[in-house]
Amino acid sequence: MWSILFLQMYLIKKMGFLVHLGCNSTRNVHLTHYLLHKRNVEYINHKQMRGMYIYSRNEDLISWTKQISAYSKGGKLDLARKLFDEMAFRDRVACNIMIREYIRHGKTQDARELFDEMSERNTISWNSLIMAYTSESRLHIALKLFLVMPDEEKDTISWTTIISGLARDFRITDSWQLFKQLPEPDSASWSSIISGFQQNGLLSESLMLFKEMLSVGRRPTVHSLTSTLAAAADLAALSDGQQLYCQLLKRGFDNNILVRNSAISMFMKSGCLDSAVNIFNSIHQPDMFTWNAMISGYGQHGYAIEAILVFHQMQKAGFHPDRISFLGVLQGCSHCGFVKEGILYFDRMQKDFGVHRGPEHYVCMVDIVARAGLLKEAAMIIFKLPFEPTSIFWRTLLNGCRISGALKLGLYAADRVLELESNNAASCLMVMQMYAAVGRQREVALMRRWMTEMDARKELSNSWIEIKGKVHIFTTRDETHCDSESIYMILELLADVASEYAS
Repeated sequence: MWSILFLQMYLIKKMGFLVHLGCNSTRNVHLTHYLLHKRNVEYINHKQMRGMYIYSRNEDLISWTKQISAYSKGGKLDLARKLFDEMAFRDRVACNIMIREYIRHGKTQDARELFDEMSERNTISWNSLIMAYTSESRLHIALKLFLVMPDEEKDTISWTTIISGLARDFRITDSWQLFKQLPEPDSASWSSIISGFQQNGLLSESLMLFKEMLSVGRRPTVHSLTSTLAAAADLAALSDGQQLYCQLLKRGFDNNILVRNSAISMFMKSGCLDSAVNIFNSIHQPDMFTWNAMISGYGQHGYAIEAILVFHQMQKAGFHPDRISFLGVLQGCSHCGFVKEGILYFDRMQKDFGVHRGPEHYVCMVDIVARAGLLKEAAMIIFKLPFEPTSIFWRTLLNGCRISGALKLGLYAADRVLELESNNAASCLMVMQMYAAVGRQREVALMRRWMTEMDARKELSNSWIEIKGKVHIFTTRDETHCDSESIYMILELLADVASEYAS
């Protein structure tokens, strides 16, 4: 009883009241939680705190388990383990709590050792370790656990965790094969595979999976909606994006800020700026992502003035601009040729807002001044970079030289590009155009022969068109489309008609 008396004396001295501890274990647990919450546990040693349980006639498994949980949540993981080791009998609940707390404190190896010691495990035991290894990018261990996990213990969380992990590890084929083995995938499982396809660049497939999910009667989640909206945005599939937006309105997601932000981004990337503005104006409390979606959208489409206006509105609303905010403004300035404004906001990043400049911001500045014909200034930015310039910096300068016809500096930039990317055909073509513009055909021929010897090929660009809700993608001299023969026939007819009008 001395430990209980000690606690009573402590409470009188430190807190000014007396609590009768008696034999009620529930009251003891509540007191323990109170002391831990008040961060007074350091005043009471382990034996004194445990006195409430050792001398309680109603000492039971629940009380011990709650005490272990209280210690862990109070940051006393060593004391929690010491109490756990002193338990006469440990059930799966107590073991799972210790495993959970080990994982929460980043001690996955200790959690695994305890897991291996368990005579009986349940779904929570298995899922805790699988989720821990997946979050730590140790997917091979998580996958081994999943494969040896008894089938009767596997639930949706087990399957979904591995499906998501495989997709994040760019093993989308394995992720898809595992998804197809699911007996009855729920909304969370569908969301994981849809997001996986979108993150792996399989955008059309992501949209198709979303439609399939709806057809089998599964309700979309915020995760699946945002992933599918992102896929529609990257494809510039406005029709699909509009249908998705109708779905989110129909299903009551119109007040969800994450979904609305994704919708703004989708409409902006698809060129439907008015719809994006309407959604933005309907949001009563826009967050940082909302403001950045508007600034980035305006900047990418060359609406520099609008991007700058939203940038200042964001500050008036109490938000501090970040790297994405400044990037959107600089992109707008680059498209519109706003040199002074671009320099101003670039300088203000660190000086006024303490925002670190990344490579993407420096590239924008090189582009802004190079497009304006300030080639020496653009070159000086590259020479003074706080890091080693990559090929994109020299390509940007080379493009500015091509526009201005600055052959000497252009050749220097081209040499730097080819040092970093020896088979970069786009840079070679720009140099050839510069030689051709000044009538140096011999150099053009030499450059063409060098490209052939180096097997330098220009990366094929894609173009796409959306017809009746389906996106059709084409490349140069593409013959893979099912209607290629008819398409080329129509093109020849159009070329003949154009020639007749020209003559």
